[in-house]
Amino acid sequence: MRKRIGLLVLFFAVIMAFGQKDILSTLHDVEQLSTLTEMVQVAGLEDLLSGPGPFTLFAPDDSAFLQLPNKTAEDLSNNLSFMRRVLLFHIVRGSLCSQVIVQNPELETLLGQSLAIDSRGGIRVDGSTMVVRDIQASNGTIHVVDSVIFPREEPDIAQVMRNTGILDVAISAFEETAVVDALKGEGPMTVFVPSDVAFARIPRETMEALLSDMEWLREVLLYHISEGLFATGDLIFENELRSLQGEIIEVKVAESGLCVQNTLISVPDIEARNGIIHVIDHVMFPRNSRRNLPSIKETLEEKGFDLMRSLLETLDLDIQSNEKHRITVFAVPNEALLNLEEYPKLISSDRESLEKLLAFHVIPNEYLHSELRIAQTIFAANGKPLKIRISDQSTVNGIPIIERDILCRDGVIHVIESPLMLER
Repeated sequence: MRKRIGLLVLFFAVIMAFGQKDILSTLHDVEQLSTLTEMVQVAGLEDLLSGPGPFTLFAPDDSAFLQLPNKTAEDLSNNLSFMRRVLLFHIVRGSLCSQVIVQNPELETLLGQSLAIDSRGGIRVDGSTMVVRDIQASNGTIHVVDSVIFPREEPDIAQVMRNTGILDVAISAFEETAVVDALKGEGPMTVFVPSDVAFARIPRETMEALLSDMEWLREVLLYHISEGLFATGDLIFENELRSLQGEIIEVKVAESGLCVQNTLISVPDIEARNGIIHVIDHVMFPRNSRRNLPSIKETLEEKGFDLMRSLLETLDLDIQSNEKHRITVFAVPNEALLNLEEYPKLISSDRESLEKLLAFHVIPNEYLHSELRIAQTIFAANGKPLKIRISDQSTVNGIPIIERDILCRDGVIHVIESPLMLER
């Protein structure tokens, strides 16, 4: 133990003699911290620890990782999400020397959980002894500790549902249909959970039929789950979400409050480790509500997008849209196309040039606005990437989206202010 500490102190003394480096560079320079350094790289925290900070890092040395039970070490190496959580639990915002640390009973980590500090007979951080203190870096401070510190496991969506006491019927149904497995995964997921009162409102005959048909029940439950993390503030910004069942969940603000499918969210924003729960006051039943909607081409004509419709009508691009294979179209208003210098030339030129124009505006899959938020980058029909930025003004490749989520039976239309870039 003394030899181990002595070597670490010697290494850090040599590093400091040659001037301060950032935390990441300092880790790279110390052989005894190679396991931690490798995990920082794998977990994608390099930019964090080489950035401006400042941060305080409690750094387990290689011996600390060797002390872990085989199963724990295996989980830590193979589960990227778990690895990242553990590493963030070792980082505190601010550059804190040991004298400042001992004045605090606990320190909040970047994970959000706190480390307990015990200064009796040395300094222990959540039970791990600090063996080398106060290594100064240009963007913070490093303290070497003799064991890996593990965060407390936070409950997943299913566990939180059980703990509420008002979602017993829902959790039983999720377990009965095995949909509960989706609620235990890494997520993030957003779940609109009907309360026990909501299930009690279902007519007896309907409830009996629902409970006797596991496939129907499973479909109903999947209709209440959407991929991604959507708190109340996010939902207000959205028009629709796609459920795991495949159909669309409509979001709107009514006089009574925030609603999904005209069902009031009675208890919003219950957080869990892998997502968020919104309690709703009725059970939502999916329906094939888009069968009677117009097609993309019909919708473009109805909204006066004649030129865009003409392009789609004339050209194929080997993309066939239908109810089973829906696409996304970024539609450009007529006046924006007519103002484009290249447009008259394109209209009068060959088919290939027209296809180049259209190919930037058609996506071979359907993306609602809420899914654009998650994807961030999507690929057009020509294989070119389109960058999505979601803020007060959503954009695609820098072009503002001025109307979104126009649902059609064979896909969705988002109206953009002007054409996307053309290949020259």
